[in-house]
Amino acid sequence: MKNNINHADYLQDPLSGDNNSSTRTRLLNYLKYWPLFLLSILICMGLGYLYLKSVIPYYTVKAKIIINDERNSQKVEKSSESVDNSKRVNDEIEILTSRTLMSKVVNDLNLWIQYTTPEKFYHKDIHTSTPVIFTLLKPAKLQGGHQLEVKIVDENTFILIQSAAQSTFSFNSTLKNKWGSWKLTPTPDFKKYIGQTIYININNPENVTDGYLSQFMAYLAGSETSVAELVITETVPERGKDVLNNLIRAYNIASIDYKNKVNLSTLNFLDDRLESITEELNLVEKRVESYKSSRGITDLSSESQFYLDNVKNNDSRLNEVNVQLQVIDGIQQYINSAGNTVNAPATAGLADPSLISLVDQLIKLELQKDKLLANTPEKNPVFDPLNQQITSTKNAIYGTITGIKRSLLTTRKQLQKYNSGFESSIKKLPGQEREYINIKRQQSIKEELYIYLLQKREEAGLINSAKLMESRIVDEAHYGYSQSPSSSITYALAFILGIMFPAGILFAKDALNNKINNFQDIQNAVLVPILGELSYQKNVPKEFIFGGSRNMIAEQFRILRTKLHHINGKAGNGKVIMVTSGIPGEGKSMVACNLGAVMATAGRKTIILDMDFRKSKIAKTFNLPNEIGLSNYLNGSNLKEHIIQPSKINPHLFIISSGPEPDNPSELLEKNSLKELMMWLRINFDEIIIDTPPIQLVTDAMIVSVFSDVNLYVVRDCFTNKSDLNYINQLFNEHHLKNMYVIYNGVLSKTTSKYDNKYAYQYFSDDKPKSLLSIMKKN
Repeated sequence: MKNNINHADYLQDPLSGDNNSSTRTRLLNYLKYWPLFLLSILICMGLGYLYLKSVIPYYTVKAKIIINDERNSQKVEKSSESVDNSKRVNDEIEILTSRTLMSKVVNDLNLWIQYTTPEKFYHKDIHTSTPVIFTLLKPAKLQGGHQLEVKIVDENTFILIQSAAQSTFSFNSTLKNKWGSWKLTPTPDFKKYIGQTIYININNPENVTDGYLSQFMAYLAGSETSVAELVITETVPERGKDVLNNLIRAYNIASIDYKNKVNLSTLNFLDDRLESITEELNLVEKRVESYKSSRGITDLSSESQFYLDNVKNNDSRLNEVNVQLQVIDGIQQYINSAGNTVNAPATAGLADPSLISLVDQLIKLELQKDKLLANTPEKNPVFDPLNQQITSTKNAIYGTITGIKRSLLTTRKQLQKYNSGFESSIKKLPGQEREYINIKRQQSIKEELYIYLLQKREEAGLINSAKLMESRIVDEAHYGYSQSPSSSITYALAFILGIMFPAGILFAKDALNNKINNFQDIQNAVLVPILGELSYQKNVPKEFIFGGSRNMIAEQFRILRTKLHHINGKAGNGKVIMVTSGIPGEGKSMVACNLGAVMATAGRKTIILDMDFRKSKIAKTFNLPNEIGLSNYLNGSNLKEHIIQPSKINPHLFIISSGPEPDNPSELLEKNSLKELMMWLRINFDEIIIDTPPIQLVTDAMIVSVFSDVNLYVVRDCFTNKSDLNYINQLFNEHHLKNMYVIYNGVLSKTTSKYDNKYAYQYFSDDKPKSLLSIMKKN
């Protein structure tokens, strides 16, 4: 049979493939859930309000200091090698950010104790106005994590609240618990808190130190400067100022202690040597005086004076080398001593700046270890990186002093060789003169060494008396405005989250839902054109409509009737339309009944055949008996004229029910009698509509499809699985059903259709047009 309309005309809908339409459809579908969006926005805005009220603003506290470069400048003046200033400043910054200094500040300021009062949304820190001071008298094993709830009664007493128990105590009285002995001392601000409750949090000092280190930074203000900028963030700005100021003070005190220890070792070394040289010099001078008086010597010859001057110069250089070797021996003894029980080595007389720097670094590390040992067991893992640094520094010193000592020994050997040459020349002089030169030589050696040591003693004494600070303050600790979250940004984010949260839930719901939800789900999945949509509407008979109804579903069936007329052609009689579906419950029988009703309403002589022998519904829908039907005719029990029944609804509509259920439905449909029946019905009826079983479950529909001109495949909104749509493509590609079309049935009152249900509702409603908001509420 030739069709008057091209099958491809139904393959593309005007809205198909339109991404904007798909997005609009999804948005309108989400708009249906506007109460959920409104509730989510209100909740998020409320949470934003609570966040702004509960968040504690923090402040950035800053200070600037100049790192003193006095030691570095001295080294540059006294050696040909220059030490990189920026490297030294970076070393000092590492000291500023060390855990040792911060731990001292935390303990000095008792920062591990926090005083708070309960506010409406949070606990307020009252560091600057606390009414009491907590003092830990005899700490036990303080691990932190303790809290005291104290209620100020009057200037003499307070109530300690512990769980459900309350005890009254006096201020300054000693109390004990599992973590030590303590007392509370009132401050001048206690009158403001009479009758109020405060909380005293006792934290682990180690954890508090880590917390402050994570909030503290120190860095160079510029590449060409020795100015270091110190920055810390704090919720209480006054406490932040105290931390920075005390950190600078602790840094300067540690630097002075280090200088004093080094200078004291140098002074002790020089004093010991001067005392020994003074005694030796006195003895030599007495020998010279005694020799001259006993021999009557007043002057030496020019040759003797020449030899004596050369020997004095050579001995002076030899003395310097010997002093340096003694200093190196002292350093070697220091690094070889167990636990460094020996005093810090002197570096006076050394000309190598790298060795002096290494010794200074070793002394600093040892001082840092000594301070930790005062409060921490030696087996604590905190000593591991420190011990590794000490070991590596000692190894570096070993390598350096080995080379320096080898060089000094070579120099001393050469100087001694020169002395041997001078001594052999002096031996040629007369005996009396030679003996006098030897005595005078000893005197000059002691004098040169005495003067050299005395000069070094004066230099060390000046440095020790100066006690210069390691740093000079440029800007004292100060803070600016608080850095709290912006209310406008917070509310904007809350509004966005209020929209995104339900949208994400709905999107996830759609993504995880395997059911057909909209027109695009079908259009994007199948190759078969969608012939029409049938909406779900309340207060309409479930199985069928009357031909004269004016509701929306009736009009949709009329549209479907018109499209079928275009497909089958207006001329001629006996058009066969088969209705099937994939699984039960998709509404194929409802479509067949309603389609037959609208065909009959148009004056077309129509008959509906119920070929679903297993679950027949047609007879029940039209309230007709099912004792005699199609199965009786196919078995040969009745004639075809006997199985046709009028519908009682329209004089042009007739019904052939399924009849009693046979044992072999599929084999029954393959008999020639069905072919004869179909040929007779084509002659006597204008429209023949066949209701068949689900095609995915049984083969009956494929058997009957050879007699049909148009095959309608029914899918149902929110019922048919998306995976079942692949079977439609399989039928289409394998040509099992000719002239195949999809009917989208049971479209709910939501925007899943390609049409706007709002306008359809207004058009078919007897009421006055309503606003979009009222329709949303109704939905």
